Amino acid sequence: MNKVLLVPLLVLLAIAAQAQHFLPGSYYTPSGEKVTGFIYIGTPMAVHLFFKSDESAHFKKIAVAEIKAVVIPLRNDSLVTVSEDDKDDKKFLAEFWFATPVTTFYFKTREWFTPGNPNAELGAPVSKSPGTVNSRSVPMYLDGNTTHELTKANYIDVLSKALADDSALVKKIQNKEFKFKELNEIIDEYKQESTHYKAL
Repeated sequence: MNKVLLVPLLVLLAIAAQAQHFLPGSYYTPSGEKVTGFIYIGTPMAVHLFFKSDESAHFKKIAVAEIKAVVIPLRNDSLVTVSEDDKDDKKFLAEFWFATPVTTFYFKTREWFTPGNPNAELGAPVSKSPGTVNSRSVPMYLDGNTTHELTKANYIDVLSKALADDSALVKKIQNKEFKFKELNEIIDEYKQESTHYKAL
């Protein structure tokens, strides 16, 4: 296909995809104003979202850095805008994970593309498709006004401080009875045993 025709075609396809995926929702401005309409977020790593005041209205593009939070009930999504490593150019939409008396934990979605080969023969050790988009949830913790990634190198120190109201669990973490890959088990035990969650 002619490259001159291909670019407009891709643009039209993108617009059509957006039209099909706008959902009722609201976003909040940094001042706390609630704006309700229809929202489309192309990818969890998006730096913009698309908003329409009603289904027939033309959409407008809004930078993630210019909003405080997004709520899309049909997707059960409630996302907040936070920065990473105290950098204003690294703001992202974060999914709430859990909170303790001293900090809050979120998930950041990280995506990457694995190319395939449409011309590959059947049985070849590579996908026959053009490629696939992969994703994983990255745990983040709030420190002051920014977030940092929770990693294998820092999880013992970070969780020892964050879960301090459950001293027995902290001791297990420090004794490495829980590995980094067992974060979900750590949080499940915290929610069952901590004085913070028992008081909720």
